[in-house]
Amino acid sequence: MLALGALALFLAATYAASMSEGAAPVPHPRPASWPNDELTIANLGHASLLMNYFGVRVLTDPSLFARVGLAFDSLFSIGPKRVTPPPLKPKDLQQLDVILITHAHMDHLDIPSLKALPKGAVVVACDKCSALVSPLGFKDVRELRWGEETTVDGLKVRAMGARHWGKRWPPYGEDYGFNSYVLEKEGHRMLLACDSADTDLFAAVASDPPDVAAFSIGAYDPWIWNHANPEQVWAMFAQTHAHWLVPIHWGTFKLSREPMDEPLKRLIAAAGPEADRIVLRQIGGTWTMPERAAGGVASSAAGH
Repeated sequence: MLALGALALFLAATYAASMSEGAAPVPHPRPASWPNDELTIANLGHASLLMNYFGVRVLTDPSLFARVGLAFDSLFSIGPKRVTPPPLKPKDLQQLDVILITHAHMDHLDIPSLKALPKGAVVVACDKCSALVSPLGFKDVRELRWGEETTVDGLKVRAMGARHWGKRWPPYGEDYGFNSYVLEKEGHRMLLACDSADTDLFAAVASDPPDVAAFSIGAYDPWIWNHANPEQVWAMFAQTHAHWLVPIHWGTFKLSREPMDEPLKRLIAAAGPEADRIVLRQIGGTWTMPERAAGGVASSAAGH
């Protein structure tokens, strides 16, 4: 079944390409203006989040070009084409401190995107991924297994699990690790959840709840055994006791059968009266974590 999933990733390119013609423009974040004493996050599409994490500039699972898939020396890639254009280009992302890689699938560990990023950034990746990343010129690549942690410029990064898988060439080839991450600086915590099927693993963070949790919400039809549907995501988010939910892995590449806008619509419906806790609802959007008002209620839910 994993082999069929990989085949679908490539076959989806034709359908996605037709949808991407005439795609609406997206907002362009302005990271140079973000303050260093707050947490600001921009959605660059798919699983790529750009953050100023209280002065530490972080990029997750960068996919910055027109396609993801099998890359031929950065000249071109064979695979799904973006439906939504990238909000920023690599030239806009040359001031980075940390690059986080959750797993080795081609839509998360994209070789052309990594080649185009500054090699002075520290890459924090899952088990065995340094074999893919180090040859690109990065000098500091840190592999983490579940339960291990590292610190970069005061930002603590701890790896934890998910219910997913790590082969880059299913069903053959190397079985790489796959990580979720808990980020922490200045007493503020964030969960970056790896792609995951429904699981109670994320409830482990509830004892010290994160302010923000980012969850993948798409690619569940028919891949429900390794990607959660929106209702399951809302339930997993509730288990973390986090306050804000950032939905990722939707609206960018056609990787499955559900309509492109369905994951976010279903997530908002699942949240019901608590839907204002879902932030960054637009690819290209920017959100700054607001102060928590008395009683734990957010003073703002900007960035929709």
